[in-house]
Formats: sequence, C-alpha cells, structure tokens
Amino acid sequence: MKQRGETLRRASGYLLALPFVLMAPSLARSADSPQPVQQPPAQPAAAKDPNVLTLDEAVLTALANHPNLKAARERIGAQEAVLGQQMAAYFPTLTLNNFYETGQTRDAAAAARPSDARASEIFSSEGRLSYTIYNFGKREGAVEAARETLNATGHNYKTTVDSVILGAKTSYYILLGTQAIVKVREETVKNRELLVKQARGFYEVGTRAKIDVARAESNLYNAQADLIAAQNGVKVAWVTLKNALGLRELAERPLVEEAIMTTIPFTLEQAREIAYANRPELKSFEAQRKAQDQNIATARRGHLPDIIFDANYGRRHESGDEGPNGKHHNTFPLQPAWSVGVSLNIPIFDGFRTTNRVEETLRNYHVIRAQEEAQRQQVALDVESAYLRLVELQERIKANEAAASAAKENLDLANGRYQVGVGSIIEVTDAQTLYTDAQTTYIRALYDYKIADAQLVRAVGQ
Repeated sequence: MKQRGETLRRASGYLLALPFVLMAPSLARSADSPQPVQQPPAQPAAAKDPNVLTLDEAVLTALANHPNLKAARERIGAQEAVLGQQMAAYFPTLTLNNFYETGQTRDAAAAARPSDARASEIFSSEGRLSYTIYNFGKREGAVEAARETLNATGHNYKTTVDSVILGAKTSYYILLGTQAIVKVREETVKNRELLVKQARGFYEVGTRAKIDVARAESNLYNAQADLIAAQNGVKVAWVTLKNALGLRELAERPLVEEAIMTTIPFTLEQAREIAYANRPELKSFEAQRKAQDQNIATARRGHLPDIIFDANYGRRHESGDEGPNGKHHNTFPLQPAWSVGVSLNIPIFDGFRTTNRVEETLRNYHVIRAQEEAQRQQVALDVESAYLRLVELQERIKANEAAASAAKENLDLANGRYQVGVGSIIEVTDAQTLYTDAQTTYIRALYDYKIADAQLVRAVGQ
C-alpha cells in the first residue's frame, strides 16, 4: 500500500506539471527562433525606409560631416595657396612709394646767423617694377616642389577618406553585433524565466527540491544582469557610431543587415601587389620624394647668381633746390624722375647658409625615404593581417555555426529530460549557458568577419 501511494503521488505531480510540459516546446521554439545556422537576410523593404540607417547612408554621412575630412580639405587649400605663392615668382612686382620729409640746414659761415638757416621739404611719389629675368632654375624648382607637395597632400586626403570610411563601417558592424547579442540575451532571459516557472511547478507538487527553484532564480538574475550589460553595450556602440560619422547628435534608428560571407577575389600575393600600387600613403611619400628632389636642386642653385630687372618712375622735388634763375623752387609742382636697370647679383659668401641648407634638404630626403620604407612594411603588415584574419574567420564561422547547432540540440535534450523528471536543473542551466555562449561567439565571429573584410578593402587601397 505504501508503494502504491507513492506511485499515485508521483502521477498526480506529473499531471499538475503537465501544462508546463506542454507549453515548453512552443515557448522554446519561439525563444530560440533566431537560429545560428544562417544570418537573417536583409529585407529590401526596410532598406528603402527613410527611418532606417543603411551602411551606405552611414558612410556618406561620415564623408559629409567628419571633421578630419574638413581639416584635410583645408590642408589642400592651404597647399594650393603655397603653390600660388611660388608661382608669383613668374610675375613682376609692382610697388608704389610715397615719401615726405621736412627739415632745416645751415652752413658753417651762417652758424652765427639763425636768419640764414635754410629750410627744405622733400616729397616724392614713385612706382617701382622689379622682375626676376633668370635665376638659374631656383624659381622653377620652388614651383615644382610646391606642386609635388600639393600632390602629396591630395593623397593624404585620400588616406583620411579611407580611414573615415573604415571607421564608419567598423562602428556600424559593431552596433549590429551588439544588437544581435541583445536579442540572444533577451531569449536567454525568456528561457530562464520559463525554467523558473517549471522549477516552481515541480516544487509545488513535490517532485523537485527547493534548490532547483533557487538555482533557476539565480540563473535568471544573472541572465538579466547580462542583458542589462548588453543593452548598455548597444548604447555605447551607438555613441561610437555617432562619433565615427562626425555628428554630435544622431537619433537612434534601426540598421539594415547585410549578407555576411563574401568571396576573397585575390590571393595574398595579389592583395599585396594591389596595395603597393593603390595605397595613398605610398603615393604620398612618392610625391614627397619628388618635392624634396626639387628642394635639393633649388638649394644647390643658391650658389648661382640672379638676374633682376628694375624700373622706377615718379615725380619728386626738394624745395631747397635752385632753379635756372638762381631762385629756390617750392616743393610743388613735382618734377618727373625715372630709372631703368638690370642687376646681376652674385652670391660670394653668406656665412655657409646655402651650404647648410643643401645639407638640410639632403637629410630630409633620407628621412622621407626611411619613412616610405616603414610605410611600405606597414602596408604589407596590414594586408597580410587582414587577409589571414579573413581566412581564419571563414573557418571559425563554420566551426562556430556547428557548435551553436550542437549546443541547441543539447539544450533541447536537457529541457526534455528535465520536463519528464529525468534530468537535473544543473544539466539544463549548463545547457542554456553553453547555448548562449555558442550563439554569442557565433555572432561575434560573423561581425568580426565583416570588419575584417572592410579592413582588407582598406588595406589594399580600394
């Protein structure tokens, strides 16, 4: 009779827990609906929604608003002005000088007679023209150096553009990844809430101990804390995206998913050669070398003479001058005066200024060569790192996808065993944790792949 009573008590407990058992499969399916096997495809309708922020729109916003790009454009304008200053050497210089002076003089014989002091006034208005006829290539070298420096500044602007685009893409993908992790955490919280209800139901009918309820509640609170941390991560990621777009304020908007896996269109060696040909940093150093070549040539020509043409024309007069009749003329009217001349300025000794200037330009040239080689090595490192990481992530995504699928199957089995009274609460919570971690790892691998893809595009200069 005692054994029969125990059997009836167990049967009644299972009947009372039956509603939770029947609800569990449907709730588990709804909670685990975002399967890790395949990323949800992008929806074309959402991409056309003006309230949705697409990746292309984010990139265009960054290109239009980022302050680094504005600064780079201003540097181009400043260097254009420098080129204009050097081009001014091909034009004559025109100046207009106006001069006035008044004073009093007396000779030695009239020193004792103040009344014999002689007052005078000088007034002149003169225009001057100066033009460098030839200076043995100094003018041409300075212009070419400024032009190549402008070319280098343009390549630096392209470098800034590439960096801004990469920053916008990286921030966009990080935000997508954190949002996906929030969904995983939300589903984990739902699953653990369901497990708490099941544990309480089993405890109330006497089929499970109180420790099952305590463990289930503890796991639920941990999942809620993880959800709060993930939600805060989304806020931080949004602020990071806003900064990457160069905006102070940006209303939160939904993002658009994209296809994850892409095909690498070239080998590692091909990627390296493409980068050497396309990277704007290397083109900038090439232009800087050409500019420094011109600076060296110009500095060496400092030992050569300059041929300068000067012309003056104006009107001037001094009131103390005596005219043909022996009388002193007044300041006005002014008398015409002009002069024309050609000068040959030959440098003899300037305190070794020219010699040291040549030495300076040579040293700067070697500095640029060393920096160019360092940048070339950095380009190779960027390409190889991005390429190898992309290949690695392709394999990791497959492994993580399989791990997430296995963790999902393990969770389903653990839930089933617990629902029929065979498994333990520890087994279920371990399976939930394993599945959550597997999903999180899979999502991070997906978006790490997108970031690595953007880094490879940046590394090859495309």
